[in-house]
Amino acid sequence: MDLKKAEILSLYNATTENCYELFKAALHMATKYEGKKYVSLGIAELALEELGKSYSLLAQYSKPHAISDWKQFWKDWRAHEIKAARGFFYEFFCTIRVEITNPTDPLLSEIIPRGKFSVEKELAFYVDIDKNSRAIHVPGENISDEEAMSRVFSLFGLLNPALKIRDWLNSEEPDDFKDAISDYAYVTLTEEVYQQDIPEILQSLKGSNKDYNRALDDIWDLFNPDKLGNDVDQTE
Repeated sequence: MDLKKAEILSLYNATTENCYELFKAALHMATKYEGKKYVSLGIAELALEELGKSYSLLAQYSKPHAISDWKQFWKDWRAHEIKAARGFFYEFFCTIRVEITNPTDPLLSEIIPRGKFSVEKELAFYVDIDKNSRAIHVPGENISDEEAMSRVFSLFGLLNPALKIRDWLNSEEPDDFKDAISDYAYVTLTEEVYQQDIPEILQSLKGSNKDYNRALDDIWDLFNPDKLGNDVDQTE
């Protein structure tokens, strides 16, 4: 199944909105619920997967006409690990990260403390037994409130740029402006890049179109608020 540009935008709006609702539910469970918080970890993982789906959509927004085979897109769409990991790609738009740290708890020092996002989600919802050690896993006993809250709070920094991008894509800005945002996301998704590469990537994407270039400058301002108002050329 291929997607039209309007459908990609509709799906982007829907996935970010669903992520936001899941985030609010997880946040309520983590901060307002009087019982144990472990369920909020699983809900936050679902929100993270929806966020990752939105990033995949963003990267394809400017180029649906150029995609001849959508099989890989739909394969990634259904892959839980890929979806969750791609949620963190929004850090290429905004560096804000909210974390809970505890020197005595090693689980709070890792982005993926349980080794896989899918494992983290399953352990938050299900009782299980380890086939090797025969140890019984009980979510309410084996997942601390801090671990659950750390995952929930990590969504603050990831969801913020996603909602800002949604505003851009649904604005009256010209197509060139919106396509620039998508093209940048596509580069971060398909090439091996790091946050320190961002100024160079943004500069390399610039051309003669003023609206396109203005979007790249707005991305830089979002990514690097300390230099708000300065364009990419002034970052060297």
